[in-house]
Amino acid sequence: MNSCFVTILRHFGSWQEAWNSLKDPQSLGVPKKISDKFILERKKTDPFQIAEELEKKGINLITREDPSFSKLLLQISSIPCILYYCGNISILNSLSIAVIGSRKATQYGLRQAKEMAFQLAGYGLAIISGMARGIDAAAHEGALENEGNTIAVIGSALDMPYPRENLALFQRIKTEGLVISEYPLGTGPFKQNFPVRNRIISGISQGVFIIEAQAKSGTLITCDYALEQGKDVFALPGPVTSPNSIGTLRLIQNGAKLVIYPEDVLDELGYEYEQERISERKKNVSRLNQAEKDVLGCFFWEPVHIDKLLVNNDRQQVLYEILIKLEIKGLIKQLPGKYYVRV
Repeated sequence: MNSCFVTILRHFGSWQEAWNSLKDPQSLGVPKKISDKFILERKKTDPFQIAEELEKKGINLITREDPSFSKLLLQISSIPCILYYCGNISILNSLSIAVIGSRKATQYGLRQAKEMAFQLAGYGLAIISGMARGIDAAAHEGALENEGNTIAVIGSALDMPYPRENLALFQRIKTEGLVISEYPLGTGPFKQNFPVRNRIISGISQGVFIIEAQAKSGTLITCDYALEQGKDVFALPGPVTSPNSIGTLRLIQNGAKLVIYPEDVLDELGYEYEQERISERKKNVSRLNQAEKDVLGCFFWEPVHIDKLLVNNDRQQVLYEILIKLEIKGLIKQLPGKYYVRV
């Protein structure tokens, strides 16, 4: 279908001329089915009314001919003709990474998605995701918390954002980042929309980073698009006992780049960055005394509750002092409910 649009555009010179022409697109070699649909839509659509409604709702649009259109997206096999957007369109051509994963994420996955996105955004990468519940939302939040750029690619029209539970996040991204969709006003969150929009998530990114995914996950559709588009695929390992880790571990088995630190992504993308933060982290670990190293060694994949730490340490006051020192040095972080986790 995209080739048909290109044929029409090249013949008439602009979409406006194509729309106003009385010429049947079928005479240009466009298949009858598409030609008939074009003529039908032209009869029942008022472009001026649509433009007025878009303006009223604060929604803009760009076509594939616009200089602001994603240069990377022009290289994929199924290029959207129109992108509707709210926010800062200049972000669309930023160096970026898609951070995606399970909607039913674990605490480990949510924490890692937010932290990884926070760190990568701090290095200047735009964080792209689908604004779904779980990993997607956590990635957007991490980028925003670090005042970084983030792009949400949604599977419905911009006047019908989905899921509704992320409406506040949607409003924030509109203000501080960019939200895009290829779907016209009034298009609901139909199930078939989401696999299709995934090609845009991978298409506008330099690479795709999967935080959590089950063995059969919709997230893996985006990986397929990424591979088809020649993009790098990154995956975060997780506990082998977690169903949400099976998809990412299989990806790593099949050649995805294993990520432990955000810098692993930057290195693979050839992104130049300061090594100071890594060096500082290593220095902080090397300067720990034995008691501090013992406490730090209690943290691994999942958050650890203070009660579990106290079981292995009968000197409560000393333990609290060590935890505070480790937090100050940026090696651990306290979570709600008196849980601690390694950073």
